[in-house]
Amino acid sequence: MVSKSHSVKEIEIVRKGYESVSMKYRKEKDPDQDKIPLFRDFMDHENNNIILELGCGTGFPIGNALLDAGKNYTDIDLSEKQIQLARNEFPPWSNHFLVAEKLEFCRNQGSESFTGVVSMFSIRHLPRIHHAELYDEIYRILKPDGLLFIDCTIEPHDGATDDWTNMGTDLMYWSGFSKKWTMRTLEDLQFKLISTFEDIKTFLTKKRRHYYYF
Repeated sequence: MVSKSHSVKEIEIVRKGYESVSMKYRKEKDPDQDKIPLFRDFMDHENNNIILELGCGTGFPIGNALLDAGKNYTDIDLSEKQIQLARNEFPPWSNHFLVAEKLEFCRNQGSESFTGVVSMFSIRHLPRIHHAELYDEIYRILKPDGLLFIDCTIEPHDGATDDWTNMGTDLMYWSGFSKKWTMRTLEDLQFKLISTFEDIKTFLTKKRRHYYYF
């Protein structure tokens, strides 16, 4: 259930967009995300074994990596179709994949429930007026010394595009602040930056992707 405080229109644009391109997105998605050095550090941390992924898509590659590593994980996504694909791909662990909106889900979790939270290419679909609250909720549900691994937009933007890089859907919604705003907001919440990583790969026509590990 999407919170009334959300912009239902924008959330629905994102949901419908991913519903319409689930299989194509699965094929186009970068299969090497789980090999990013910072993510491997996040995964290999000795106390990081209860992990939440926000925006898991069809479960590849991050959900699959969490499974292979034997982590106790929960993967959520807004798209019912993508979650069903993930459940079909990993039948014994189908209960790990849940249909949920990220902010609403975090609001409903107990404090200090997870040792780690990971989100790639997902927060940028949440209306940016809710970004600060989402980061606040993530901080609340992380255990002391919990870890956060995210990608981050570099420049501020907010709005829908009518051609999602030829993915086959008419509309997709994007929203984000500058890198400086995100860093300041997370630091104000007492997150401590461990490291950053810039990936220069072409994916959905974009060549610069930044990842942050807190």
